[in-house]
Amino acid sequence: MGDTLLNYGKIDPHEPFFQAAAQTWRWLKENHHVKGFRWVYTIRSLFAIHLRMIWSHFTGHDFDSLQVLKTLGRKMGHNLNDQQYEDLVWLWYEPLAKLVTIEPDIHQTLTKLKCRGLKLAIISNTFVSASVLDRHLKQLNLFDFFDFIYYSYMFNKRKPNPEMFLSAAKKLNLSPHEIVFVGDRIDNDVMGSLNAGMIAVLKKTHINIHKKIPPGVTVIENLSELPDVIEKINAAV
Repeated sequence: MGDTLLNYGKIDPHEPFFQAAAQTWRWLKENHHVKGFRWVYTIRSLFAIHLRMIWSHFTGHDFDSLQVLKTLGRKMGHNLNDQQYEDLVWLWYEPLAKLVTIEPDIHQTLTKLKCRGLKLAIISNTFVSASVLDRHLKQLNLFDFFDFIYYSYMFNKRKPNPEMFLSAAKKLNLSPHEIVFVGDRIDNDVMGSLNAGMIAVLKKTHINIHKKIPPGVTVIENLSELPDVIEKINAAV
């Protein structure tokens, strides 16, 4: 999803993190009267997420940031209900969401694909909670285009593990060879989908410049090229 459907580009993650820490702390202070120091809250939040990211790297299993923040909040004495924690985790994500761009004609592209009777789905490696990412997609009027969405932390596998791709194919009631998978990473997206028996399309981004592309993989600059690409694939079958 990131840099395929939602374009994050080259960003310094530290700036949006510290913006998020500041605004979540203000929200907690103003609405829930929490006590303590913002720098303690920021450091503990950073440590909690960073520790889970390290563990995720070694295990290959992503985590749910919402659950991490709930656990941390309880340790810090924050008395929030489930909806309030969802609001909190959105505030953590919001500074990053403001940096996201989408292709200006993305809605027309997705409409064209749906009108051809194609099923659309998202498979994303992420630890960001579904409540947050779904909310972002709804704000951008993209959510309803997709038949289903797989976030890796919910599946307990992550790309390029073929099981994630094959499970998606099963949910779509399609054979892998009937699916075109579009992504921006050669390792996770292209190789993962090819190993699962799908047709891979690489969206050209800063992350894959100067990298060797497997033979036979179609490269696109924008998602608006997809309808023509799929037409050519169908004609070649």
